[in-house]
Amino acid sequence: MNKNFKMKEPYSTFKPVEVPLPYYVDHGKMILKTGTKPLWNFASWCIITSTVLVSKFFLKFCTSSYNVYNQEPFIKTLMDPNRTRPILTVANHLSTIPFKNFLSRHRTRWTLGAQEICFTTPKLSNFFALGQVIPTIRGAGIYQPAMNFALERLNEGRWIHIFPEAKINQTTELIYFKWGIGRLIMESINPPIVIPIWHKGFEKVMPKERDHTWIPLFGKNIVIVYGDPIDFKDILINYRAGKTDEATNY
Repeated sequence: MNKNFKMKEPYSTFKPVEVPLPYYVDHGKMILKTGTKPLWNFASWCIITSTVLVSKFFLKFCTSSYNVYNQEPFIKTLMDPNRTRPILTVANHLSTIPFKNFLSRHRTRWTLGAQEICFTTPKLSNFFALGQVIPTIRGAGIYQPAMNFALERLNEGRWIHIFPEAKINQTTELIYFKWGIGRLIMESINPPIVIPIWHKGFEKVMPKERDHTWIPLFGKNIVIVYGDPIDFKDILINYRAGKTDEATNY
């Protein structure tokens, strides 16, 4: 990598940003106020672990079928003890039901979540913050504090999960991807390993039109497919060295 490469200064957002506690913004930088860190870490581990176990139980015992394909390359990449690069997973957004996760808090993903849905009350804000969800304001642009926060986590070598469609899409056609994913890839100091994920069936578990919003439907077929890891490192090295530009096709 070009060690002289520096990230661009963030541009202003498209509209005013007010983030919910326990997040706050100081001089344009989003910070997570954790209070007593050991207690926060334990509470976060409990939230993440319980969510994973409940989700795993549901997928295993409350669906008619649950099939996962090509997961091994992702697991190998995530669990590699010698891995120094961050991971960026990208999935379609059929529903809000989470897929399989891990019991190690350090290996658990951070993810971008709509602030107007996940952070509407103090209790919800704390729950999702403990679950490593970053409050994102739709329409505030790719340089808002939430995106800067996600970029910082990538630069720490962490795992970021993103739904580039930026809203729940329960059709068979992908929505035009938002630009945020491009910024995360291009401005990471250590380019992330990108892993695409495609899933279907969750739109039947949690359809938009139903009487009880938070009650899932049982007996549905779930399919999750992991793509092979994609490495943009060489492309980014050439771009940062001035050997190519944004318009070049690969």
